[in-house]
Formats: sequence, structure tokens, C-alpha cells
Amino acid sequence: MNRQVLLKTLVAGSLLLGLVLWVHLEYGWSDTLAKWSAVSQPILLLGIVFTLSSHFLRALRVHFGYQQQLPIPFAPVLGVSLVHNTLSFLLPMRLGELALPILSKKQLAIDLRYSTATLLLLRLFDLHVITSLLMMFAGKLWLSPSGLLIISITLLTSLPLAVMAIQFCAKRHPKLQFIAPLVERTRVCATLYLLTALIWGIKLFSFALLASLLGGLAIDHAWLATIIADASALSPITGFANAGTFEAAFALPLIPLGYDAGQLIQVAVNLHIFIFVVNMLAGISGLLFLRKKSPTKQ
Repeated sequence: MNRQVLLKTLVAGSLLLGLVLWVHLEYGWSDTLAKWSAVSQPILLLGIVFTLSSHFLRALRVHFGYQQQLPIPFAPVLGVSLVHNTLSFLLPMRLGELALPILSKKQLAIDLRYSTATLLLLRLFDLHVITSLLMMFAGKLWLSPSGLLIISITLLTSLPLAVMAIQFCAKRHPKLQFIAPLVERTRVCATLYLLTALIWGIKLFSFALLASLLGGLAIDHAWLATIIADASALSPITGFANAGTFEAAFALPLIPLGYDAGQLIQVAVNLHIFIFVVNMLAGISGLLFLRKKSPTKQ
């Protein structure tokens, strides 16, 4: 392991130590961790496998998008994606998003404009999938039947119209033609969207299952809380590792349903610890796939 990798690993360990101290001071470890007794080891392992699988699928999604412009091996893309995901989780106010275009340029020789366009398109798909899932689990609680119908129709039509608009702009404006490989073929967009739906479905299923067991929550309520909590990371205003905002976003939608706020916060903290640890493991693993030197430009 070279010095740079060792330094990054030490920094990651320091961040983990900071979270440990925060949980100790705010909630106390004994009361907080006692909730894990409700989760069996097979279920915990399943949660880890599913969450790591979502990270792998994220890399596969980025690789598929990049392959439309330049044939590249999967391993370095996996490293770039894992590191990017971890930095996006750790750094506040979406600063970690910059890692994808920067690392893609240095590690993969992908043009900055193309990698940024890929990221924006994937975030559009992320937003659409999250909103659709939110309507599935929260629509009956918050909306009238007519309101739910209107939003459902809007969701079904808005994304295809947005993609068509991007296709139109790419064809009409020479400066935007660099994004054409991403959007000119329906098969490419459909594949990227299906991967997005699979990523969020697998990840949120594991989170909801763990939250349900940790707090004795109804599974549909656990889905609702984890969707909103995890989606809070997409906000432009977040703290370190989404600390605080994750817990608030998890608890607030369930308090009106009769749950105890303190119990919800402890469940959210445990789930947040789980997410933090898995993200750190994924990010450290990603460093092993990065190239020591940038690829030679053609």
C-alpha cells in the first residue's frame, strides 16, 4: 500500500472515530447499540450484501454511460465510483460530487463535460426514482386520490419529455453534441434508468428492513422514513456525512403517525452508523482499484 492510500485510509479512520464520539456524547452507546439485538446476523449480513451490491450497480451504471463514449475497463471505473460515492456521502453540501468528473478525467481520460453530463443525467434519474418511490409509500398518507393520480401521471410523462428535450438540444446545438451518446438511443437511457431503479430498490429495501427490525416499525413506515432520510443527502444543504439531517428526515414523517421521537432518533442513528461503516468500507476498497498514474492520452 503506497503512502497516498495509507494517508486516505487514516483519514477515513479518523472520520469514523469522530462519528463514534458524536454518538457517545449525544445518545450513549449502551442504549443506542442495544437495539441491534433485534437484528439477527443473517439479516445484518443480507443488509450489508444488498447495500454493497447497490454500490457495485452504481459503478456498473457509470461504466455503461462512459462506454457510450470510450471503451474502458470496468475495474478503474469501479474504483472511481466507489470513491465518489463515499466522498458524496461524507462531504457536506454535495461537494463530493466533484470527485466523479475529476477522478474520471485523471483516472479514465473521460472528458470533463461528458462525465459531468453523465452525472447530471444520473441524478435526474435518481430524483425521478426517489420521487416515484415516495409517492408509492406516502401518497395515500399525504394526498387525495385525485392528487395522487395527477402526480402519478406527471411522473410518468415528465421524464420521457425531459429526455426528449435533452435529445432535441443535443441535435440542434453543436456545443451540446458531446452528450448525444448518452441520450440519442432509447436503449441507453432505458438501461441507465433501469439500473437506477434497481440501485435504489435494493439499497432502500435493506435500509427499510433494518429500520423496521431496529425500531419495531411497520415495514411501509420504515420504507417511508428511509426514502426521505436517504434522499436528504441529495439536498444542497447537508452536514458532515449527512449527520443530523439524516436523523431529522427519518423521524419527522413518522412522528405524526404516533411514534416516539426519541425512539425514532435512536433507530436513525443506528441505521446511519450502518450506512457510514458500509460507505467507508466501499470507499477504502475503491482506492485499491484506482490507477497510480493517469492513463496516457491518445
